[in-house]
Amino acid sequence: MAENIRMDSHKLIYHPDTVARWLRGENIYPIELEVGLTNACNHRCIFCAIDYMGYQPFRMDKQILIDNLKELAPRGVKSIIYAGEGEPLVHADAAEIINYTKNLGIDAAMSTNGVLLTPEISRECLQSLTWIRFSISGITESTYNKIHRGKDGDLGKVLSNVEEAVRIKHEKNLNTTLGVQLLLLPDNKNEIVQMGKELRKIGVDYYTIKPFSQHPQSTHIMQVNYQEMLELESEVKELQTDEFQVYFRAHSMQKLTCEREYKHCWALPFMVYVDARGNLWPCIVFMGKDELKYGNLNEESFVEIWEGEHRKKIADYFMHMDLEKNCRELCRLDEMNRYLDELKQPSGHVNFI
Repeated sequence: MAENIRMDSHKLIYHPDTVARWLRGENIYPIELEVGLTNACNHRCIFCAIDYMGYQPFRMDKQILIDNLKELAPRGVKSIIYAGEGEPLVHADAAEIINYTKNLGIDAAMSTNGVLLTPEISRECLQSLTWIRFSISGITESTYNKIHRGKDGDLGKVLSNVEEAVRIKHEKNLNTTLGVQLLLLPDNKNEIVQMGKELRKIGVDYYTIKPFSQHPQSTHIMQVNYQEMLELESEVKELQTDEFQVYFRAHSMQKLTCEREYKHCWALPFMVYVDARGNLWPCIVFMGKDELKYGNLNEESFVEIWEGEHRKKIADYFMHMDLEKNCRELCRLDEMNRYLDELKQPSGHVNFI
């Protein structure tokens, strides 16, 4: 259930064999891929990290993706998050791709705004998803519309679709974790408790409140003082029950004011981002900078790219990059990097266990 998702931590501790191979200097394959099925999106959220890419109707070629997944399954790739530059469900074959991923033995998950997750789509692919995370940043029409900038009535559709997904999950006795993520902003801070009450009534597994982190290339520049919002945690945590977990990510909010304790991004080999055009990126922060991409699936297979000399050169470049100057404030790889940095540079007392 949701209590095992380690929201503000990492899960490399569950992959000791892969970590050990990495420590020995072997060329490991990533444990997780994030795949953007399309650039298109039905919302224009004010917090969108990759607004600078535009919302063009590029879509991942289904057959190229499937062919590569067949090669990756036996090479150590364990999971794929279908999220990316746009709304994954804009891709007409999203449900089929999700089912195919799971049938290969790769865990599948999806991040979505929920507008297009109709009951029909839920019935088609919910059983193949380990988790779905719905992005909902307001519980009143005015706040939701101001932040998401979609169509009038979208909030009602989303809440109805979430409720139906919960019903289908229980009807089919599925293990799919259904969670809702709110990005905390001054615009919605007064709604987080009201929203938590509504989500608990609907029956989702968890509700997480996370901070905004400025993407270096985003055109949306926002300054949010989270030190003034930390007091909200105690009130919203009162909603938590055995069936409804609440994650107020205060740890992440506090890290916004801290410098990194490591000098290298050790975690890059463990995760890869694949955009809708088939480009492989070391990190979503650098998407669009063609000189830093590993390669493209329309030109070479994932295996050819991963084993090639060009990727090794890009990986070496990142190992010598100044993280403070080039990376975003809060990085998905941060907790992994802290862990891996300790493994790479242990103290002299580690044998005294």
